Amino acid sequence: MLRTKKLFNLRAAIVVLLSSSAVCLPGTVLSDASSLELAAVVKSHQTAVLSSQMDGLITEVNARIGDTFAKGDVLLSIECTLQNAALSKAKAEVEYARNEYKSTRSLEKLNSTTKVQVARSAAEFAKAKAELEAADFRVSQCLVYAPFDGTVVQSWAKMYESVNAKSKLIEIVNNDNLVAEFLAPSNAINTLTTGRSFKFLVGETGKRYTATIDKVIPYVDSVSQTVKVISRLDSDNTGLWAGMSGLVILEE
Repeated sequence: MLRTKKLFNLRAAIVVLLSSSAVCLPGTVLSDASSLELAAVVKSHQTAVLSSQMDGLITEVNARIGDTFAKGDVLLSIECTLQNAALSKAKAEVEYARNEYKSTRSLEKLNSTTKVQVARSAAEFAKAKAELEAADFRVSQCLVYAPFDGTVVQSWAKMYESVNAKSKLIEIVNNDNLVAEFLAPSNAINTLTTGRSFKFLVGETGKRYTATIDKVIPYVDSVSQTVKVISRLDSDNTGLWAGMSGLVILEE
């Protein structure tokens, strides 16, 4: 009898706790506040892990962890002696093929050569130019350029170390034009309209920001019954970094 009474009291306590308005779980509709709170993450559209496009020795590192840079800046350099030598050879071969083609054309005007010889010299000239473009491209791979403005957040590059093609060098991110991504219950699709504004409370800064739904990905995860939502941060996002997290507050 005493055991039955204890179980009854425990169940009653649980019911009271769950019915209390103080219990607010993210991702649940709050009847008193008429809102939906969902976990969200700040992300950047411009983030990349830059890799080496060739085998070689790192000769210069211009951007280290925490450094900022502008689009087009040279972030690091790889030994390029052989590639530059091949480029010089290709330039010389183009010049020789150009002169040979001009000479053949002159002889053609004097009826001192055949059309086959002219076509052959033209082909050799075109081939030399193509090889020059390839050599020039290989030289360009000796330098790693910044594809956009940003900051170095991770680096594996060290001067005087050899790297292989496809080796990871540095990870970069642009913290401008950030977005907030979150998963919403699929039964709330009708309320997730493009252009809808909402509040976004970021945990790391403790501030609220205004955001607008930009895209609702047209796919429902069959396991979690959620859809992904991508939103623009409308207000000043100074101090926000990719990777921060918080709560999206969707008012009813």
